[in-house]
Amino acid sequence: MSSSRIEGETYFQANTFFYNDHINPIIASIIPQFEGMMRSYVILHLIFLILGGIECILMVTFFSLLTQSALLAMCLAGVFLTFFSYFILKVYYQTKKPEQHKEIIQRYLSACKSLLNYQEGCPEHHIALANACCKLANNLHGKEYNFYAFPQWLKSLHSFIEKFSCWWHWQDVHRFKELLLLTSVEENIKLVKCEPTSLEVHASLANAYVMLSGLYVDPRKLEGYDEERWMPVERYSFQMEEKFRAIAERAIEEFKVLNDYAPNDPWVHAQLAYSYRDLQMPKEEIKEYETILKLNPGDRETFYKLGLLYFQQGFNAQGLRVYEELKRTHYKKAESLMENYGLFKPFS
Repeated sequence: MSSSRIEGETYFQANTFFYNDHINPIIASIIPQFEGMMRSYVILHLIFLILGGIECILMVTFFSLLTQSALLAMCLAGVFLTFFSYFILKVYYQTKKPEQHKEIIQRYLSACKSLLNYQEGCPEHHIALANACCKLANNLHGKEYNFYAFPQWLKSLHSFIEKFSCWWHWQDVHRFKELLLLTSVEENIKLVKCEPTSLEVHASLANAYVMLSGLYVDPRKLEGYDEERWMPVERYSFQMEEKFRAIAERAIEEFKVLNDYAPNDPWVHAQLAYSYRDLQMPKEEIKEYETILKLNPGDRETFYKLGLLYFQQGFNAQGLRVYEELKRTHYKKAESLMENYGLFKPFS
């Protein structure tokens, strides 16, 4: 689940004609609208910052002259008015921003519905809208780092500019993606109501929950995490962890539904194992891998993962049996498995 997508077979295919040939131009028109809205707030801050700075500099420069006249009171009043206006406008725009996010998403959905000749209750239309929301959210990946483009000769400032861009915009990008993925979940729930016993439909809803949980997962747990890249501390917060667990548990419930419909499908048990891993439930993860091996005894990679878990949880006897079996079959990772022997810390 930490990959923000289901690992394995895609069970429900969208209409590729709509999804690929027609959705991209809509996305290309929507993203600049979102970027323009974000930049308008930056311009507002810069205008008042420059104006307030000029006023303060002028007042300090001519302070001795102003103290000899009634202009000092007028200058102080002007500075106060500038900063008061700034804070009033800041509160106003901060209040207005969520509505603007929703308006942009509604324009996007309306354009998608026009392409589809959308009909409420049509399964194909619900899944197409859900996938359209996921596609736009994916196109915004990393957007918080690259709002600003600077000349090549300022390459030395690239790291600072990235950090500033993320610090300023990450919450807006995060919220916008969150709204899109919540909309995807809603469309998938409508789809489930249309076809409540369909395996493909429940797989699609589980996938939507997995993608949504990816917004809240601790980035340090993701593969390819760049320690050098600045990340706001809020991304590691308790609130994010709580949201992640809540959404991950919803995904697990959908995978359990899939398990009821297809108890002998290794893919379903693999998704449950990934989910339990992210929720730090190693015993449940072990059970899922054991189930996969009962269904597919020749899966060496799953056998290796199970051996790792045995050693990490202190089940050394079972871990050694896995090691012996992998070594007997000349599995290339067998020797590296023993590096995990003794890792279990019962009092940590």
